[in-house]
Amino acid sequence: MVEVMALLMFVGVEQKLTEFVYMPSVSKCIEKKRVASRNSNALYICSKVKAELSEDMKIIKIERNQ
Repeated sequence: MVEVMALLMFVGVEQKLTEFVYMPSVSKCIEKKRVASRNSNALYICSKVKAELSEDMKIIKIERNQ
């Protein structure tokens, strides 16, 4: 597990985490969040998370914070 910046997407009344995407920097994450928020009713959050990454830098799994 490594700490990376991720764009998280939450949907539904209970705000369930449904998607997460690796972002190379905070500025890139904020840029993508702005675009996504304009085109969707979902809640998007940029956050540092502990994640397991694949060789092509895709997030496989996120460690849940207690």
